[in-house]
Amino acid sequence: MLTVRNKKICLAGCVLFMVAALVFPGKSFGLGIGLGVGDDIYVKDLPLGVAVATSTLGGEMAKVKIINKGYSACTYSIDILSSAQTKAPLRPGYKDIPDTTWIYPEYKEVRVEANSSKSVELYVNIPKKAKYADKDYQAVIEVKSKKSRPDEVFVLACQLRIFFSTLSLNIKEAKNVHK
Repeated sequence: MLTVRNKKICLAGCVLFMVAALVFPGKSFGLGIGLGVGDDIYVKDLPLGVAVATSTLGGEMAKVKIINKGYSACTYSIDILSSAQTKAPLRPGYKDIPDTTWIYPEYKEVRVEANSSKSVELYVNIPKKAKYADKDYQAVIEVKSKKSRPDEVFVLACQLRIFFSTLSLNIKEAKNVHK
């Protein structure tokens, strides 16, 4: 149930956006970003100690497809975050990624032309340690537009979660791997 205070804040936000549209014409409309995957990315059976392209295990849906819905080209940055750094809830049975450097995009920044899209491969490299074997992890991928001019008003961002599971170590590997 909305309170009067929340309605005022929502109304104030709408008014602020409309004022920005009038004061900065052409700077606030024609903006848009989308991610062409489903709600989340799922990758199963990641081996430890080897860099793996997510699409080799999860197909094309395991790539990040950035859709520029705007009227001009835009450069986007891609960052990997832990769930604790965002408001993304942990899915039951999954742990927050212990180290976000395990996942890295093919390109840290990518330029996407107006009304088009570009797919970016993700790579995962989990250290070969017994404590990471047979686990389910979650991380957050954030795609954020970069300002191309100092007078631009808005920066847009989208986030999606990536869920991945690691393979178990066999007995021989487990004996030779540090915990």
